[in-house]
Amino acid sequence: MKPVLWSLPILAGMLAACNDDDNVAPVPQPPSHQAISLNILHTNDHHSYFESQTMDLALDYDAQTQGSEKVRVQLGGFSRIASAIEEYRDPNTLVLNSGELNGTLYFSLFKGEVDIQVFNYLGLDAYQLGNHEFDEGDAHLADLIDMANFPIIAGNVHPTAQSPLYGKPILPRVIKEIDGEKVAIIGVLKVEKTRESSMVSEFVSFTDEVESVKAQVNELQAEDINKIIVLSHLGYEFDKQLASQVNGIDIIIGGDTHDVLDSTGELAQMGIAVDGEYPTKVNNPEGKPVYIAQAWEYAKGLGRLNIKFDAQGNVEDIQGNLELLVADQFQVQDAENKWVAANDVQQQAINQRITAMTSIRTIAADTAVDAILAPYKQELESFKQSQLGHVEQTMPFTRIPTAFAAGEQPSGSFAAQVVADAFLHYLPKADVAIQNAGGVRAELHQGPFTVADAYQILPFSNTVVTLDLTGAEILQVLNEALEYAQGISASTGAFPYSSHLRYDVVLNAAAQQGIKNLEIKDRTTGQWQPIDLQAIYSVATNSFTALGKDGYLTFGQVREARPDAFEQSDVVYAVPLLEYFKEVLPNQSLPALDWTQYCLKSVVVTE
Repeated sequence: MKPVLWSLPILAGMLAACNDDDNVAPVPQPPSHQAISLNILHTNDHHSYFESQTMDLALDYDAQTQGSEKVRVQLGGFSRIASAIEEYRDPNTLVLNSGELNGTLYFSLFKGEVDIQVFNYLGLDAYQLGNHEFDEGDAHLADLIDMANFPIIAGNVHPTAQSPLYGKPILPRVIKEIDGEKVAIIGVLKVEKTRESSMVSEFVSFTDEVESVKAQVNELQAEDINKIIVLSHLGYEFDKQLASQVNGIDIIIGGDTHDVLDSTGELAQMGIAVDGEYPTKVNNPEGKPVYIAQAWEYAKGLGRLNIKFDAQGNVEDIQGNLELLVADQFQVQDAENKWVAANDVQQQAINQRITAMTSIRTIAADTAVDAILAPYKQELESFKQSQLGHVEQTMPFTRIPTAFAAGEQPSGSFAAQVVADAFLHYLPKADVAIQNAGGVRAELHQGPFTVADAYQILPFSNTVVTLDLTGAEILQVLNEALEYAQGISASTGAFPYSSHLRYDVVLNAAAQQGIKNLEIKDRTTGQWQPIDLQAIYSVATNSFTALGKDGYLTFGQVREARPDAFEQSDVVYAVPLLEYFKEVLPNQSLPALDWTQYCLKSVVVTE
C-alpha cells in the first residue's frame, strides 16, 4: 500500500478541527500546586521527663559582675514547651513528636498515662512510636493508643491478629493541608532495636525501614503529593542513610539517638556537645537535598524549623534551630563557689545575654500543663519521701567505657556494677550476675538515696531471673553483648557489666575476641580464678536480656533449648536494689567503687 501524502491545507484543516471545542474534549490538565511556607515544632526522646531540670550553662553574662560565667538554670519541661508551642503555632504549623516513653518515675508509676494526657493537650499533628513504647508489651500500648486523641504513626509496624495491637489506629502516615497544599508525614521505626530492646510480641511484624519509606513515597507521588516529611525513630546516622537512599523525601524529623544539632554555634559556647548541623543536609540519589532535624532529649528544648517550598515541592529556603527554654530565675556561684540566687544586677545581665541569643530564651510555664501534672506529681512526691540510704561517691552510668590500663582509674557504668551486685545478693543461689548498661537509666548520685532514685535508675517493668550456663556460654554471651553494643544498631545499652565476673575488654575486636581473661569470684572463698569453660554456673540477669534481647542471644537460646535452666523469680527489677541498701550495705551506705572488684579489669581500643 502506498503511503498517504497529506497536503498543507488538509493538515491545517485537521488541526483546526482538533481545536474545535465542539468536536474534541479538553485535554486534562495536571493538578496545580503552589508554594507554601511551613513551620515545624518538634520534640523527641522525652522518656517521660515532664518537669524542668537543673543545668549549668556557660552564659558568660558579664566579666565585670561578681560570680562565675556558669549560670544554673531550670531547663525545659513540657509546661514551657507548651507555652512556646502556643506562641509559635499558626495555621501553617505542624507539631510533631518522634517518640520514646519510659525513663522517670512518671512512667514507673503511671505507665504512660501522663504522657498521653500531656500530648492530648498539645494537640500533636503526629506522634511516631519509639521502641520504648513497647516496654510494657502489646496490650498496654494498645490501651495507651485508646487514650490518645492525636495521630500515632509507624508505617513499618504491622500487628497481626494475635496481637492486642491489631486493629488499633497505628497509621502509616498522615496528610495535613497547609494553604490548600497536601503535606505528608510518614512514620518509620527502627526494627532491630525495637525487636531486641523492648517487649514487643512475636505477633507484631515489621518491614524494612528503607523499603517501607520508599513504598510510601511512591504511593504519595502517585497521589500527586510533592511535599513529604518523614517522622523517624531511626536515629541520626540512620536518618542520614535513609536520606541518601530514597528520592522524594524533603524533611526528616528524627529521634532515638538524643542528638544535639546546632548551626548557631551558641550551644557549644554554652558547654553543650553538638553532634551536627541543624538542619543537617544530605543529598538523595538524584542529588536533591534532604534536611534532617532532631531536638536533643528529655524535654530540654523545642526544635523550630521554618521551610519555604516552591510549587514543585522543592525546599527553596530552610532555617531553624533547637531552642532551649528556661525559667527567668537564675543561680550563680559566689566567691566560695556556692550556688546562690542571682542578684538584680546579675539577673539583668543574664537576661540581656539570653535576649541576644537565638538558641535559648526565657518563657513562663503553661498553667494547663501544670494542672494536668499536679495530681500525678502529688502522688509521685509522696512516694519519693522514703529514704533508703546514702551514696558515698557518685556512681556514673556511662554505657561504653573509655580506655584504661589495669590498675588505673576505671571507666564505664559503675551504676550497672552496683545493680549487678544487688541482683547477686538478692539471689543467693546465683554464682554471678550480668546487667546490660542500658537497663540502668541514671547515676547513683552522691548523698541520700531514696525510693525515687531506685525507680529512676531502674524504671522498667522487668523481673530478676536466673539461667544455668556453662563457662563457655557465659564467655559467648558477654562477647555477643559487646559486639551488639558496637554494631550498626548503635545499641550502646547492650554493653555487659557484671558481678563476680571480671574481664579485660578490647573494643572493636573481631567476633568473640573482645572479652579476654575472664575470671570468676567464688562466693564462698571470695577468691578470683579463671572461669571453668565446662562448669555450670547460675547467672542472675533481668528478664529482658534473658529473652535474648539486646544481643544476648545465648541467653535466649539456652532458655529455649534447656527450659529447666531458666528460673523466674517474679521479683520486680528495682526490688533487689532497694533491698541491697536496706539489708546488705553497712549502715545503708554505698561505698566508693572497689577497683579490685569491678568487672572491667582494663579496656583497650583497637583501630
